[in-house]
Amino acid sequence: MAPHKIIAATTTEALKLVREQVGGDALVLSTRDTPEGVEIVAISPEALAKMSQRTEVKVAPVASPSADLAATFKPPVSNFSPNVPLSSANAPAAQDKPDGKQEDKRVDKLLAEFSEVKQLLQTHLSARAWDDMQAQSSEKAEALRILLNAGFSPQLCGEIADQLSAQGPSEVHLMDRLQALLESKIQTLDPLSVFDPGGVFAFIGPTGVGKTTAIAKIAARCVLRYGRGQLALLTTDTFRIGAQEQLKVYAKIIGVPVVSLRDSEDLASKLSSMKDRRVILLDTAGVSQRDTQMLEQSQLLLEGAPALKRILVMSSTTDLRTQEDVILMYQMAEKNEKSRAVTAAIITKTDEAAQIGPVLDCLIRHQLPLMFLANGQRVPEDLSQANTAYLSHRALRPRMLSSRLQITDDQIPVHLSDQLNDWVKAS
Repeated sequence: MAPHKIIAATTTEALKLVREQVGGDALVLSTRDTPEGVEIVAISPEALAKMSQRTEVKVAPVASPSADLAATFKPPVSNFSPNVPLSSANAPAAQDKPDGKQEDKRVDKLLAEFSEVKQLLQTHLSARAWDDMQAQSSEKAEALRILLNAGFSPQLCGEIADQLSAQGPSEVHLMDRLQALLESKIQTLDPLSVFDPGGVFAFIGPTGVGKTTAIAKIAARCVLRYGRGQLALLTTDTFRIGAQEQLKVYAKIIGVPVVSLRDSEDLASKLSSMKDRRVILLDTAGVSQRDTQMLEQSQLLLEGAPALKRILVMSSTTDLRTQEDVILMYQMAEKNEKSRAVTAAIITKTDEAAQIGPVLDCLIRHQLPLMFLANGQRVPEDLSQANTAYLSHRALRPRMLSSRLQITDDQIPVHLSDQLNDWVKAS
């Protein structure tokens, strides 16, 4: 069972075909753009397991000095007994001959040893590079300490440290220089430029990030700016009764209707009946970024309202790797030919997060503009427009009640091994 190659016009269509042809638990091996469209290579877990367990592949045994000596020197058989059949005397030699599974195990063991040696060598070189950096540029080394302990990825840490070093000596305090560099990388989007032209705005994101509360805060501001008759609320969240009731309570307070949707046809029909509404805010169900329901929901939005704008809601309490996974999966699922995958982002729960470096790191590397910050549960007070000066200042000064979670100098080479090795090659 070989991997399946699927080509479709858009990523959404390709992922839908993967689910239909390979299965809902398919593993995506690669994706790339081709003249015919988006190409995805996927394989089922069963097929992958069978491929990894094949014993038909013949692997040449690795020679070792002990094996060569054993083949050259054959000691005489002692204590020979005529009562023992010759075939029995030769039996141990036949048992010593490795079969295909034993050969595979030997090769796997050898590859594991090679990987360990490579890792040890890489760590050693990284430690050497880190020592040289501390001796030659203490400011650059200190910048790396600050950025890494603030929760930024090694990639962005290395990029900012390189830019700081390129600026040369300066009398400006190191934290101020880092803050200015970080601030210049954060993209923001004016909410008025997004909502004033009107349209349909879908708030997407995983479960528990605060989409419904964020919509309520934005809806209250839209009512103040455009009036009740220019706003409507929709929801596709039919899974959680509590979420629907929460949105209905907010809608009743501000005096606007809220409508539940079943499918893409229902969405198109409701939007057609709401043409007189200037701003329509759509609350989507919170599902895991790797749940197949996320793909179904994105298809519902694409078919029911192709021109809608997507706003990604992200919690600042989520770790770096999960933030990265969320952005990548939602961009793949939402991207279509007519609109950008995600228009802007909203960061929530900044009052709860010990550090906001991870979420800012993902927005910077993916060049995703930030529109709002949510820092509490009060509606509509705890919502503010993105402020780059505040964000960079807060990100570089994470809340720490203890130094036990600090990354020490001995641990830094391990975290920054890729960047440090690049610096060694360039020097």
